[in-house]
Amino acid sequence: MDLIRDQDKILQILNESDNDDDDSPFFGPSGVPSDSEPDDNLEEDLVEDTDEIEDDSSSSSDEDLNVSRRSRNRNRILDSDDDSLECLQPCPPIASHQDLVIQPERPYIYGKNKHKWATTPRSSNTRASARNIIHFVPGPNSDARDLVEPLPIFHLYLSDEMIDQLVIYTNAEIEIKKVKYKELTHTISPTSAIELKALLGLLMQSAAIKSNHLPTRILFDDRRSGNIFKACMSAERFDFLLKCLRFDDKATRQDRRASDKFAPIREFWEKFIGHCKQWYKPSSYLTIDEQLVGFRGRCPFRIYIPNKPNKYGIKIVMVADSNSKYVYNATPYLGKGTNCDNMPLATHFVKQLCEPVYGTNRNITMDNWFTSVPLASELLQDPYKLTLVGTIRSNKREIPPEMKNKKSRKIHTSMFAFDGEKTLVSYKPKSNKTVFLLSTVHSQPDINSTSKKPEIIHFYNSTKGAVDTVDQMCSAICVNRKTNRWPQCVFYNVLNLCLINSYVIYVSNMVRERQKPMRRRSFVQSLADKLIEPWLRERYNTVTLRRDIKASIKDILKIEDATPSTSQAQQNKRKICSFCPYKKHRMTKYVCSRCKTAICGEHTVPVCADCQE
Repeated sequence: MDLIRDQDKILQILNESDNDDDDSPFFGPSGVPSDSEPDDNLEEDLVEDTDEIEDDSSSSSDEDLNVSRRSRNRNRILDSDDDSLECLQPCPPIASHQDLVIQPERPYIYGKNKHKWATTPRSSNTRASARNIIHFVPGPNSDARDLVEPLPIFHLYLSDEMIDQLVIYTNAEIEIKKVKYKELTHTISPTSAIELKALLGLLMQSAAIKSNHLPTRILFDDRRSGNIFKACMSAERFDFLLKCLRFDDKATRQDRRASDKFAPIREFWEKFIGHCKQWYKPSSYLTIDEQLVGFRGRCPFRIYIPNKPNKYGIKIVMVADSNSKYVYNATPYLGKGTNCDNMPLATHFVKQLCEPVYGTNRNITMDNWFTSVPLASELLQDPYKLTLVGTIRSNKREIPPEMKNKKSRKIHTSMFAFDGEKTLVSYKPKSNKTVFLLSTVHSQPDINSTSKKPEIIHFYNSTKGAVDTVDQMCSAICVNRKTNRWPQCVFYNVLNLCLINSYVIYVSNMVRERQKPMRRRSFVQSLADKLIEPWLRERYNTVTLRRDIKASIKDILKIEDATPSTSQAQQNKRKICSFCPYKKHRMTKYVCSRCKTAICGEHTVPVCADCQE
């Protein structure tokens, strides 16, 4: 089937691009460090305005769960127009190992809160459940299917309307700041949409060549970073525009901030997320996880997560496609002031972010910060109709004591418990560690014959790494620059996510058109060139522009000047008297009869001084 072949080709190209962008060799195929600490360990979130720290009571480990992604055959996804449907089936090879599965003696076991679990599964000869039936293919939506050029795809997410709003708010800030300057120069003049696009292009150019961390004086030194930055604008103008960049109306900010801590960039953020949901249809497997945007300045909802590389920053909870790593939905964590509608915080995030895919039977993979037994039960009901697979903390009251770690229990053994459509598994990878996972997709105690691990673990490993891979891709090609304003830090992250989603759309369309797509770094460089080019052409026509900058622009744009005619060459000759050049008599009365050099009225000779010699 061409549809299936195209989808496999898209995933192959995206995975190859991810590997090319990463300079560190220890990242596995799913984008998760293969020898790192588990990402499903409980993270200690310390909000700046609170002393509350959550305890780490989890015993799960991704190192113990990790298996090769190639060992799982990906389920095929059929087109919505196809009459045939394919259901989720356990991936071979699977065998029954009596010595690897511990069967409790009692038919029912109970958690601390008296939650009842059955120890035997339902019959495997029943029909496939409706929740495991999939009937759509991921890819671009609507007008996004016809675009193969980087610039139009980028404008799907950062539209001209959004850029015009940035120009209005930025110019308002420029008017406030320029009164502090003694002289009104071009550096502090109002900006335009073309110049602002060029600024974004320079940020992307620095990201593509990994120079975003360099100081401005080095970035604009043509001996170290090329001449593209200096040809586009001065270093002072670059810093001034970044300093004045604003995303909302400053006059009404205080009123909006009273009810929303994210007010300085809320409008811009919601438009971007709306475009992410509009232009792409995700696959059957989604991942919900958190991204920590590094920031150490003042922010009312800055948090501390010790096992993240940045440790301090702004927490973004996002949903991404497990296959293509497309960022589908996201929302910031605003600390204790978050309105959860009387729900647990993790449950609130899951329901809010998954709302666009309600009723589609998609699977949501999550770590133990989100997973709970009540949430799994709720997602199976109307209007959600979603399945869940995720690690679960060992201190949950629904987990029976019989399933927890015991010294007498053998290594690599599993214990299963069942409650309707929910399956709980306890796996012991080491003598002092036990891993718990909850699934509403799997209904049988299947064990992989190669790894001796439950099939639930293999499924979790193959779908858990989407958000981690997005975070890795943001670090590989990153536009972030040093700033002490958290809205600008969020804006930089929006640009990073724009580049990721734009590239997913680009690869999907190019494969469908049977064309070879560019690598992601080449895609970003091409996009940066397209954003910068209109501003360079406008600047090239500036009469007062320095000759060296005009020569640089001419070289970048490959502009060829027409050969001047003889009359033009004569007009361009010096109009200063050859006999008295230092007096600069510009009122020419005579011209040399031989070389046509100007001779002022003070000299009545027929030829100039050079010709007399």
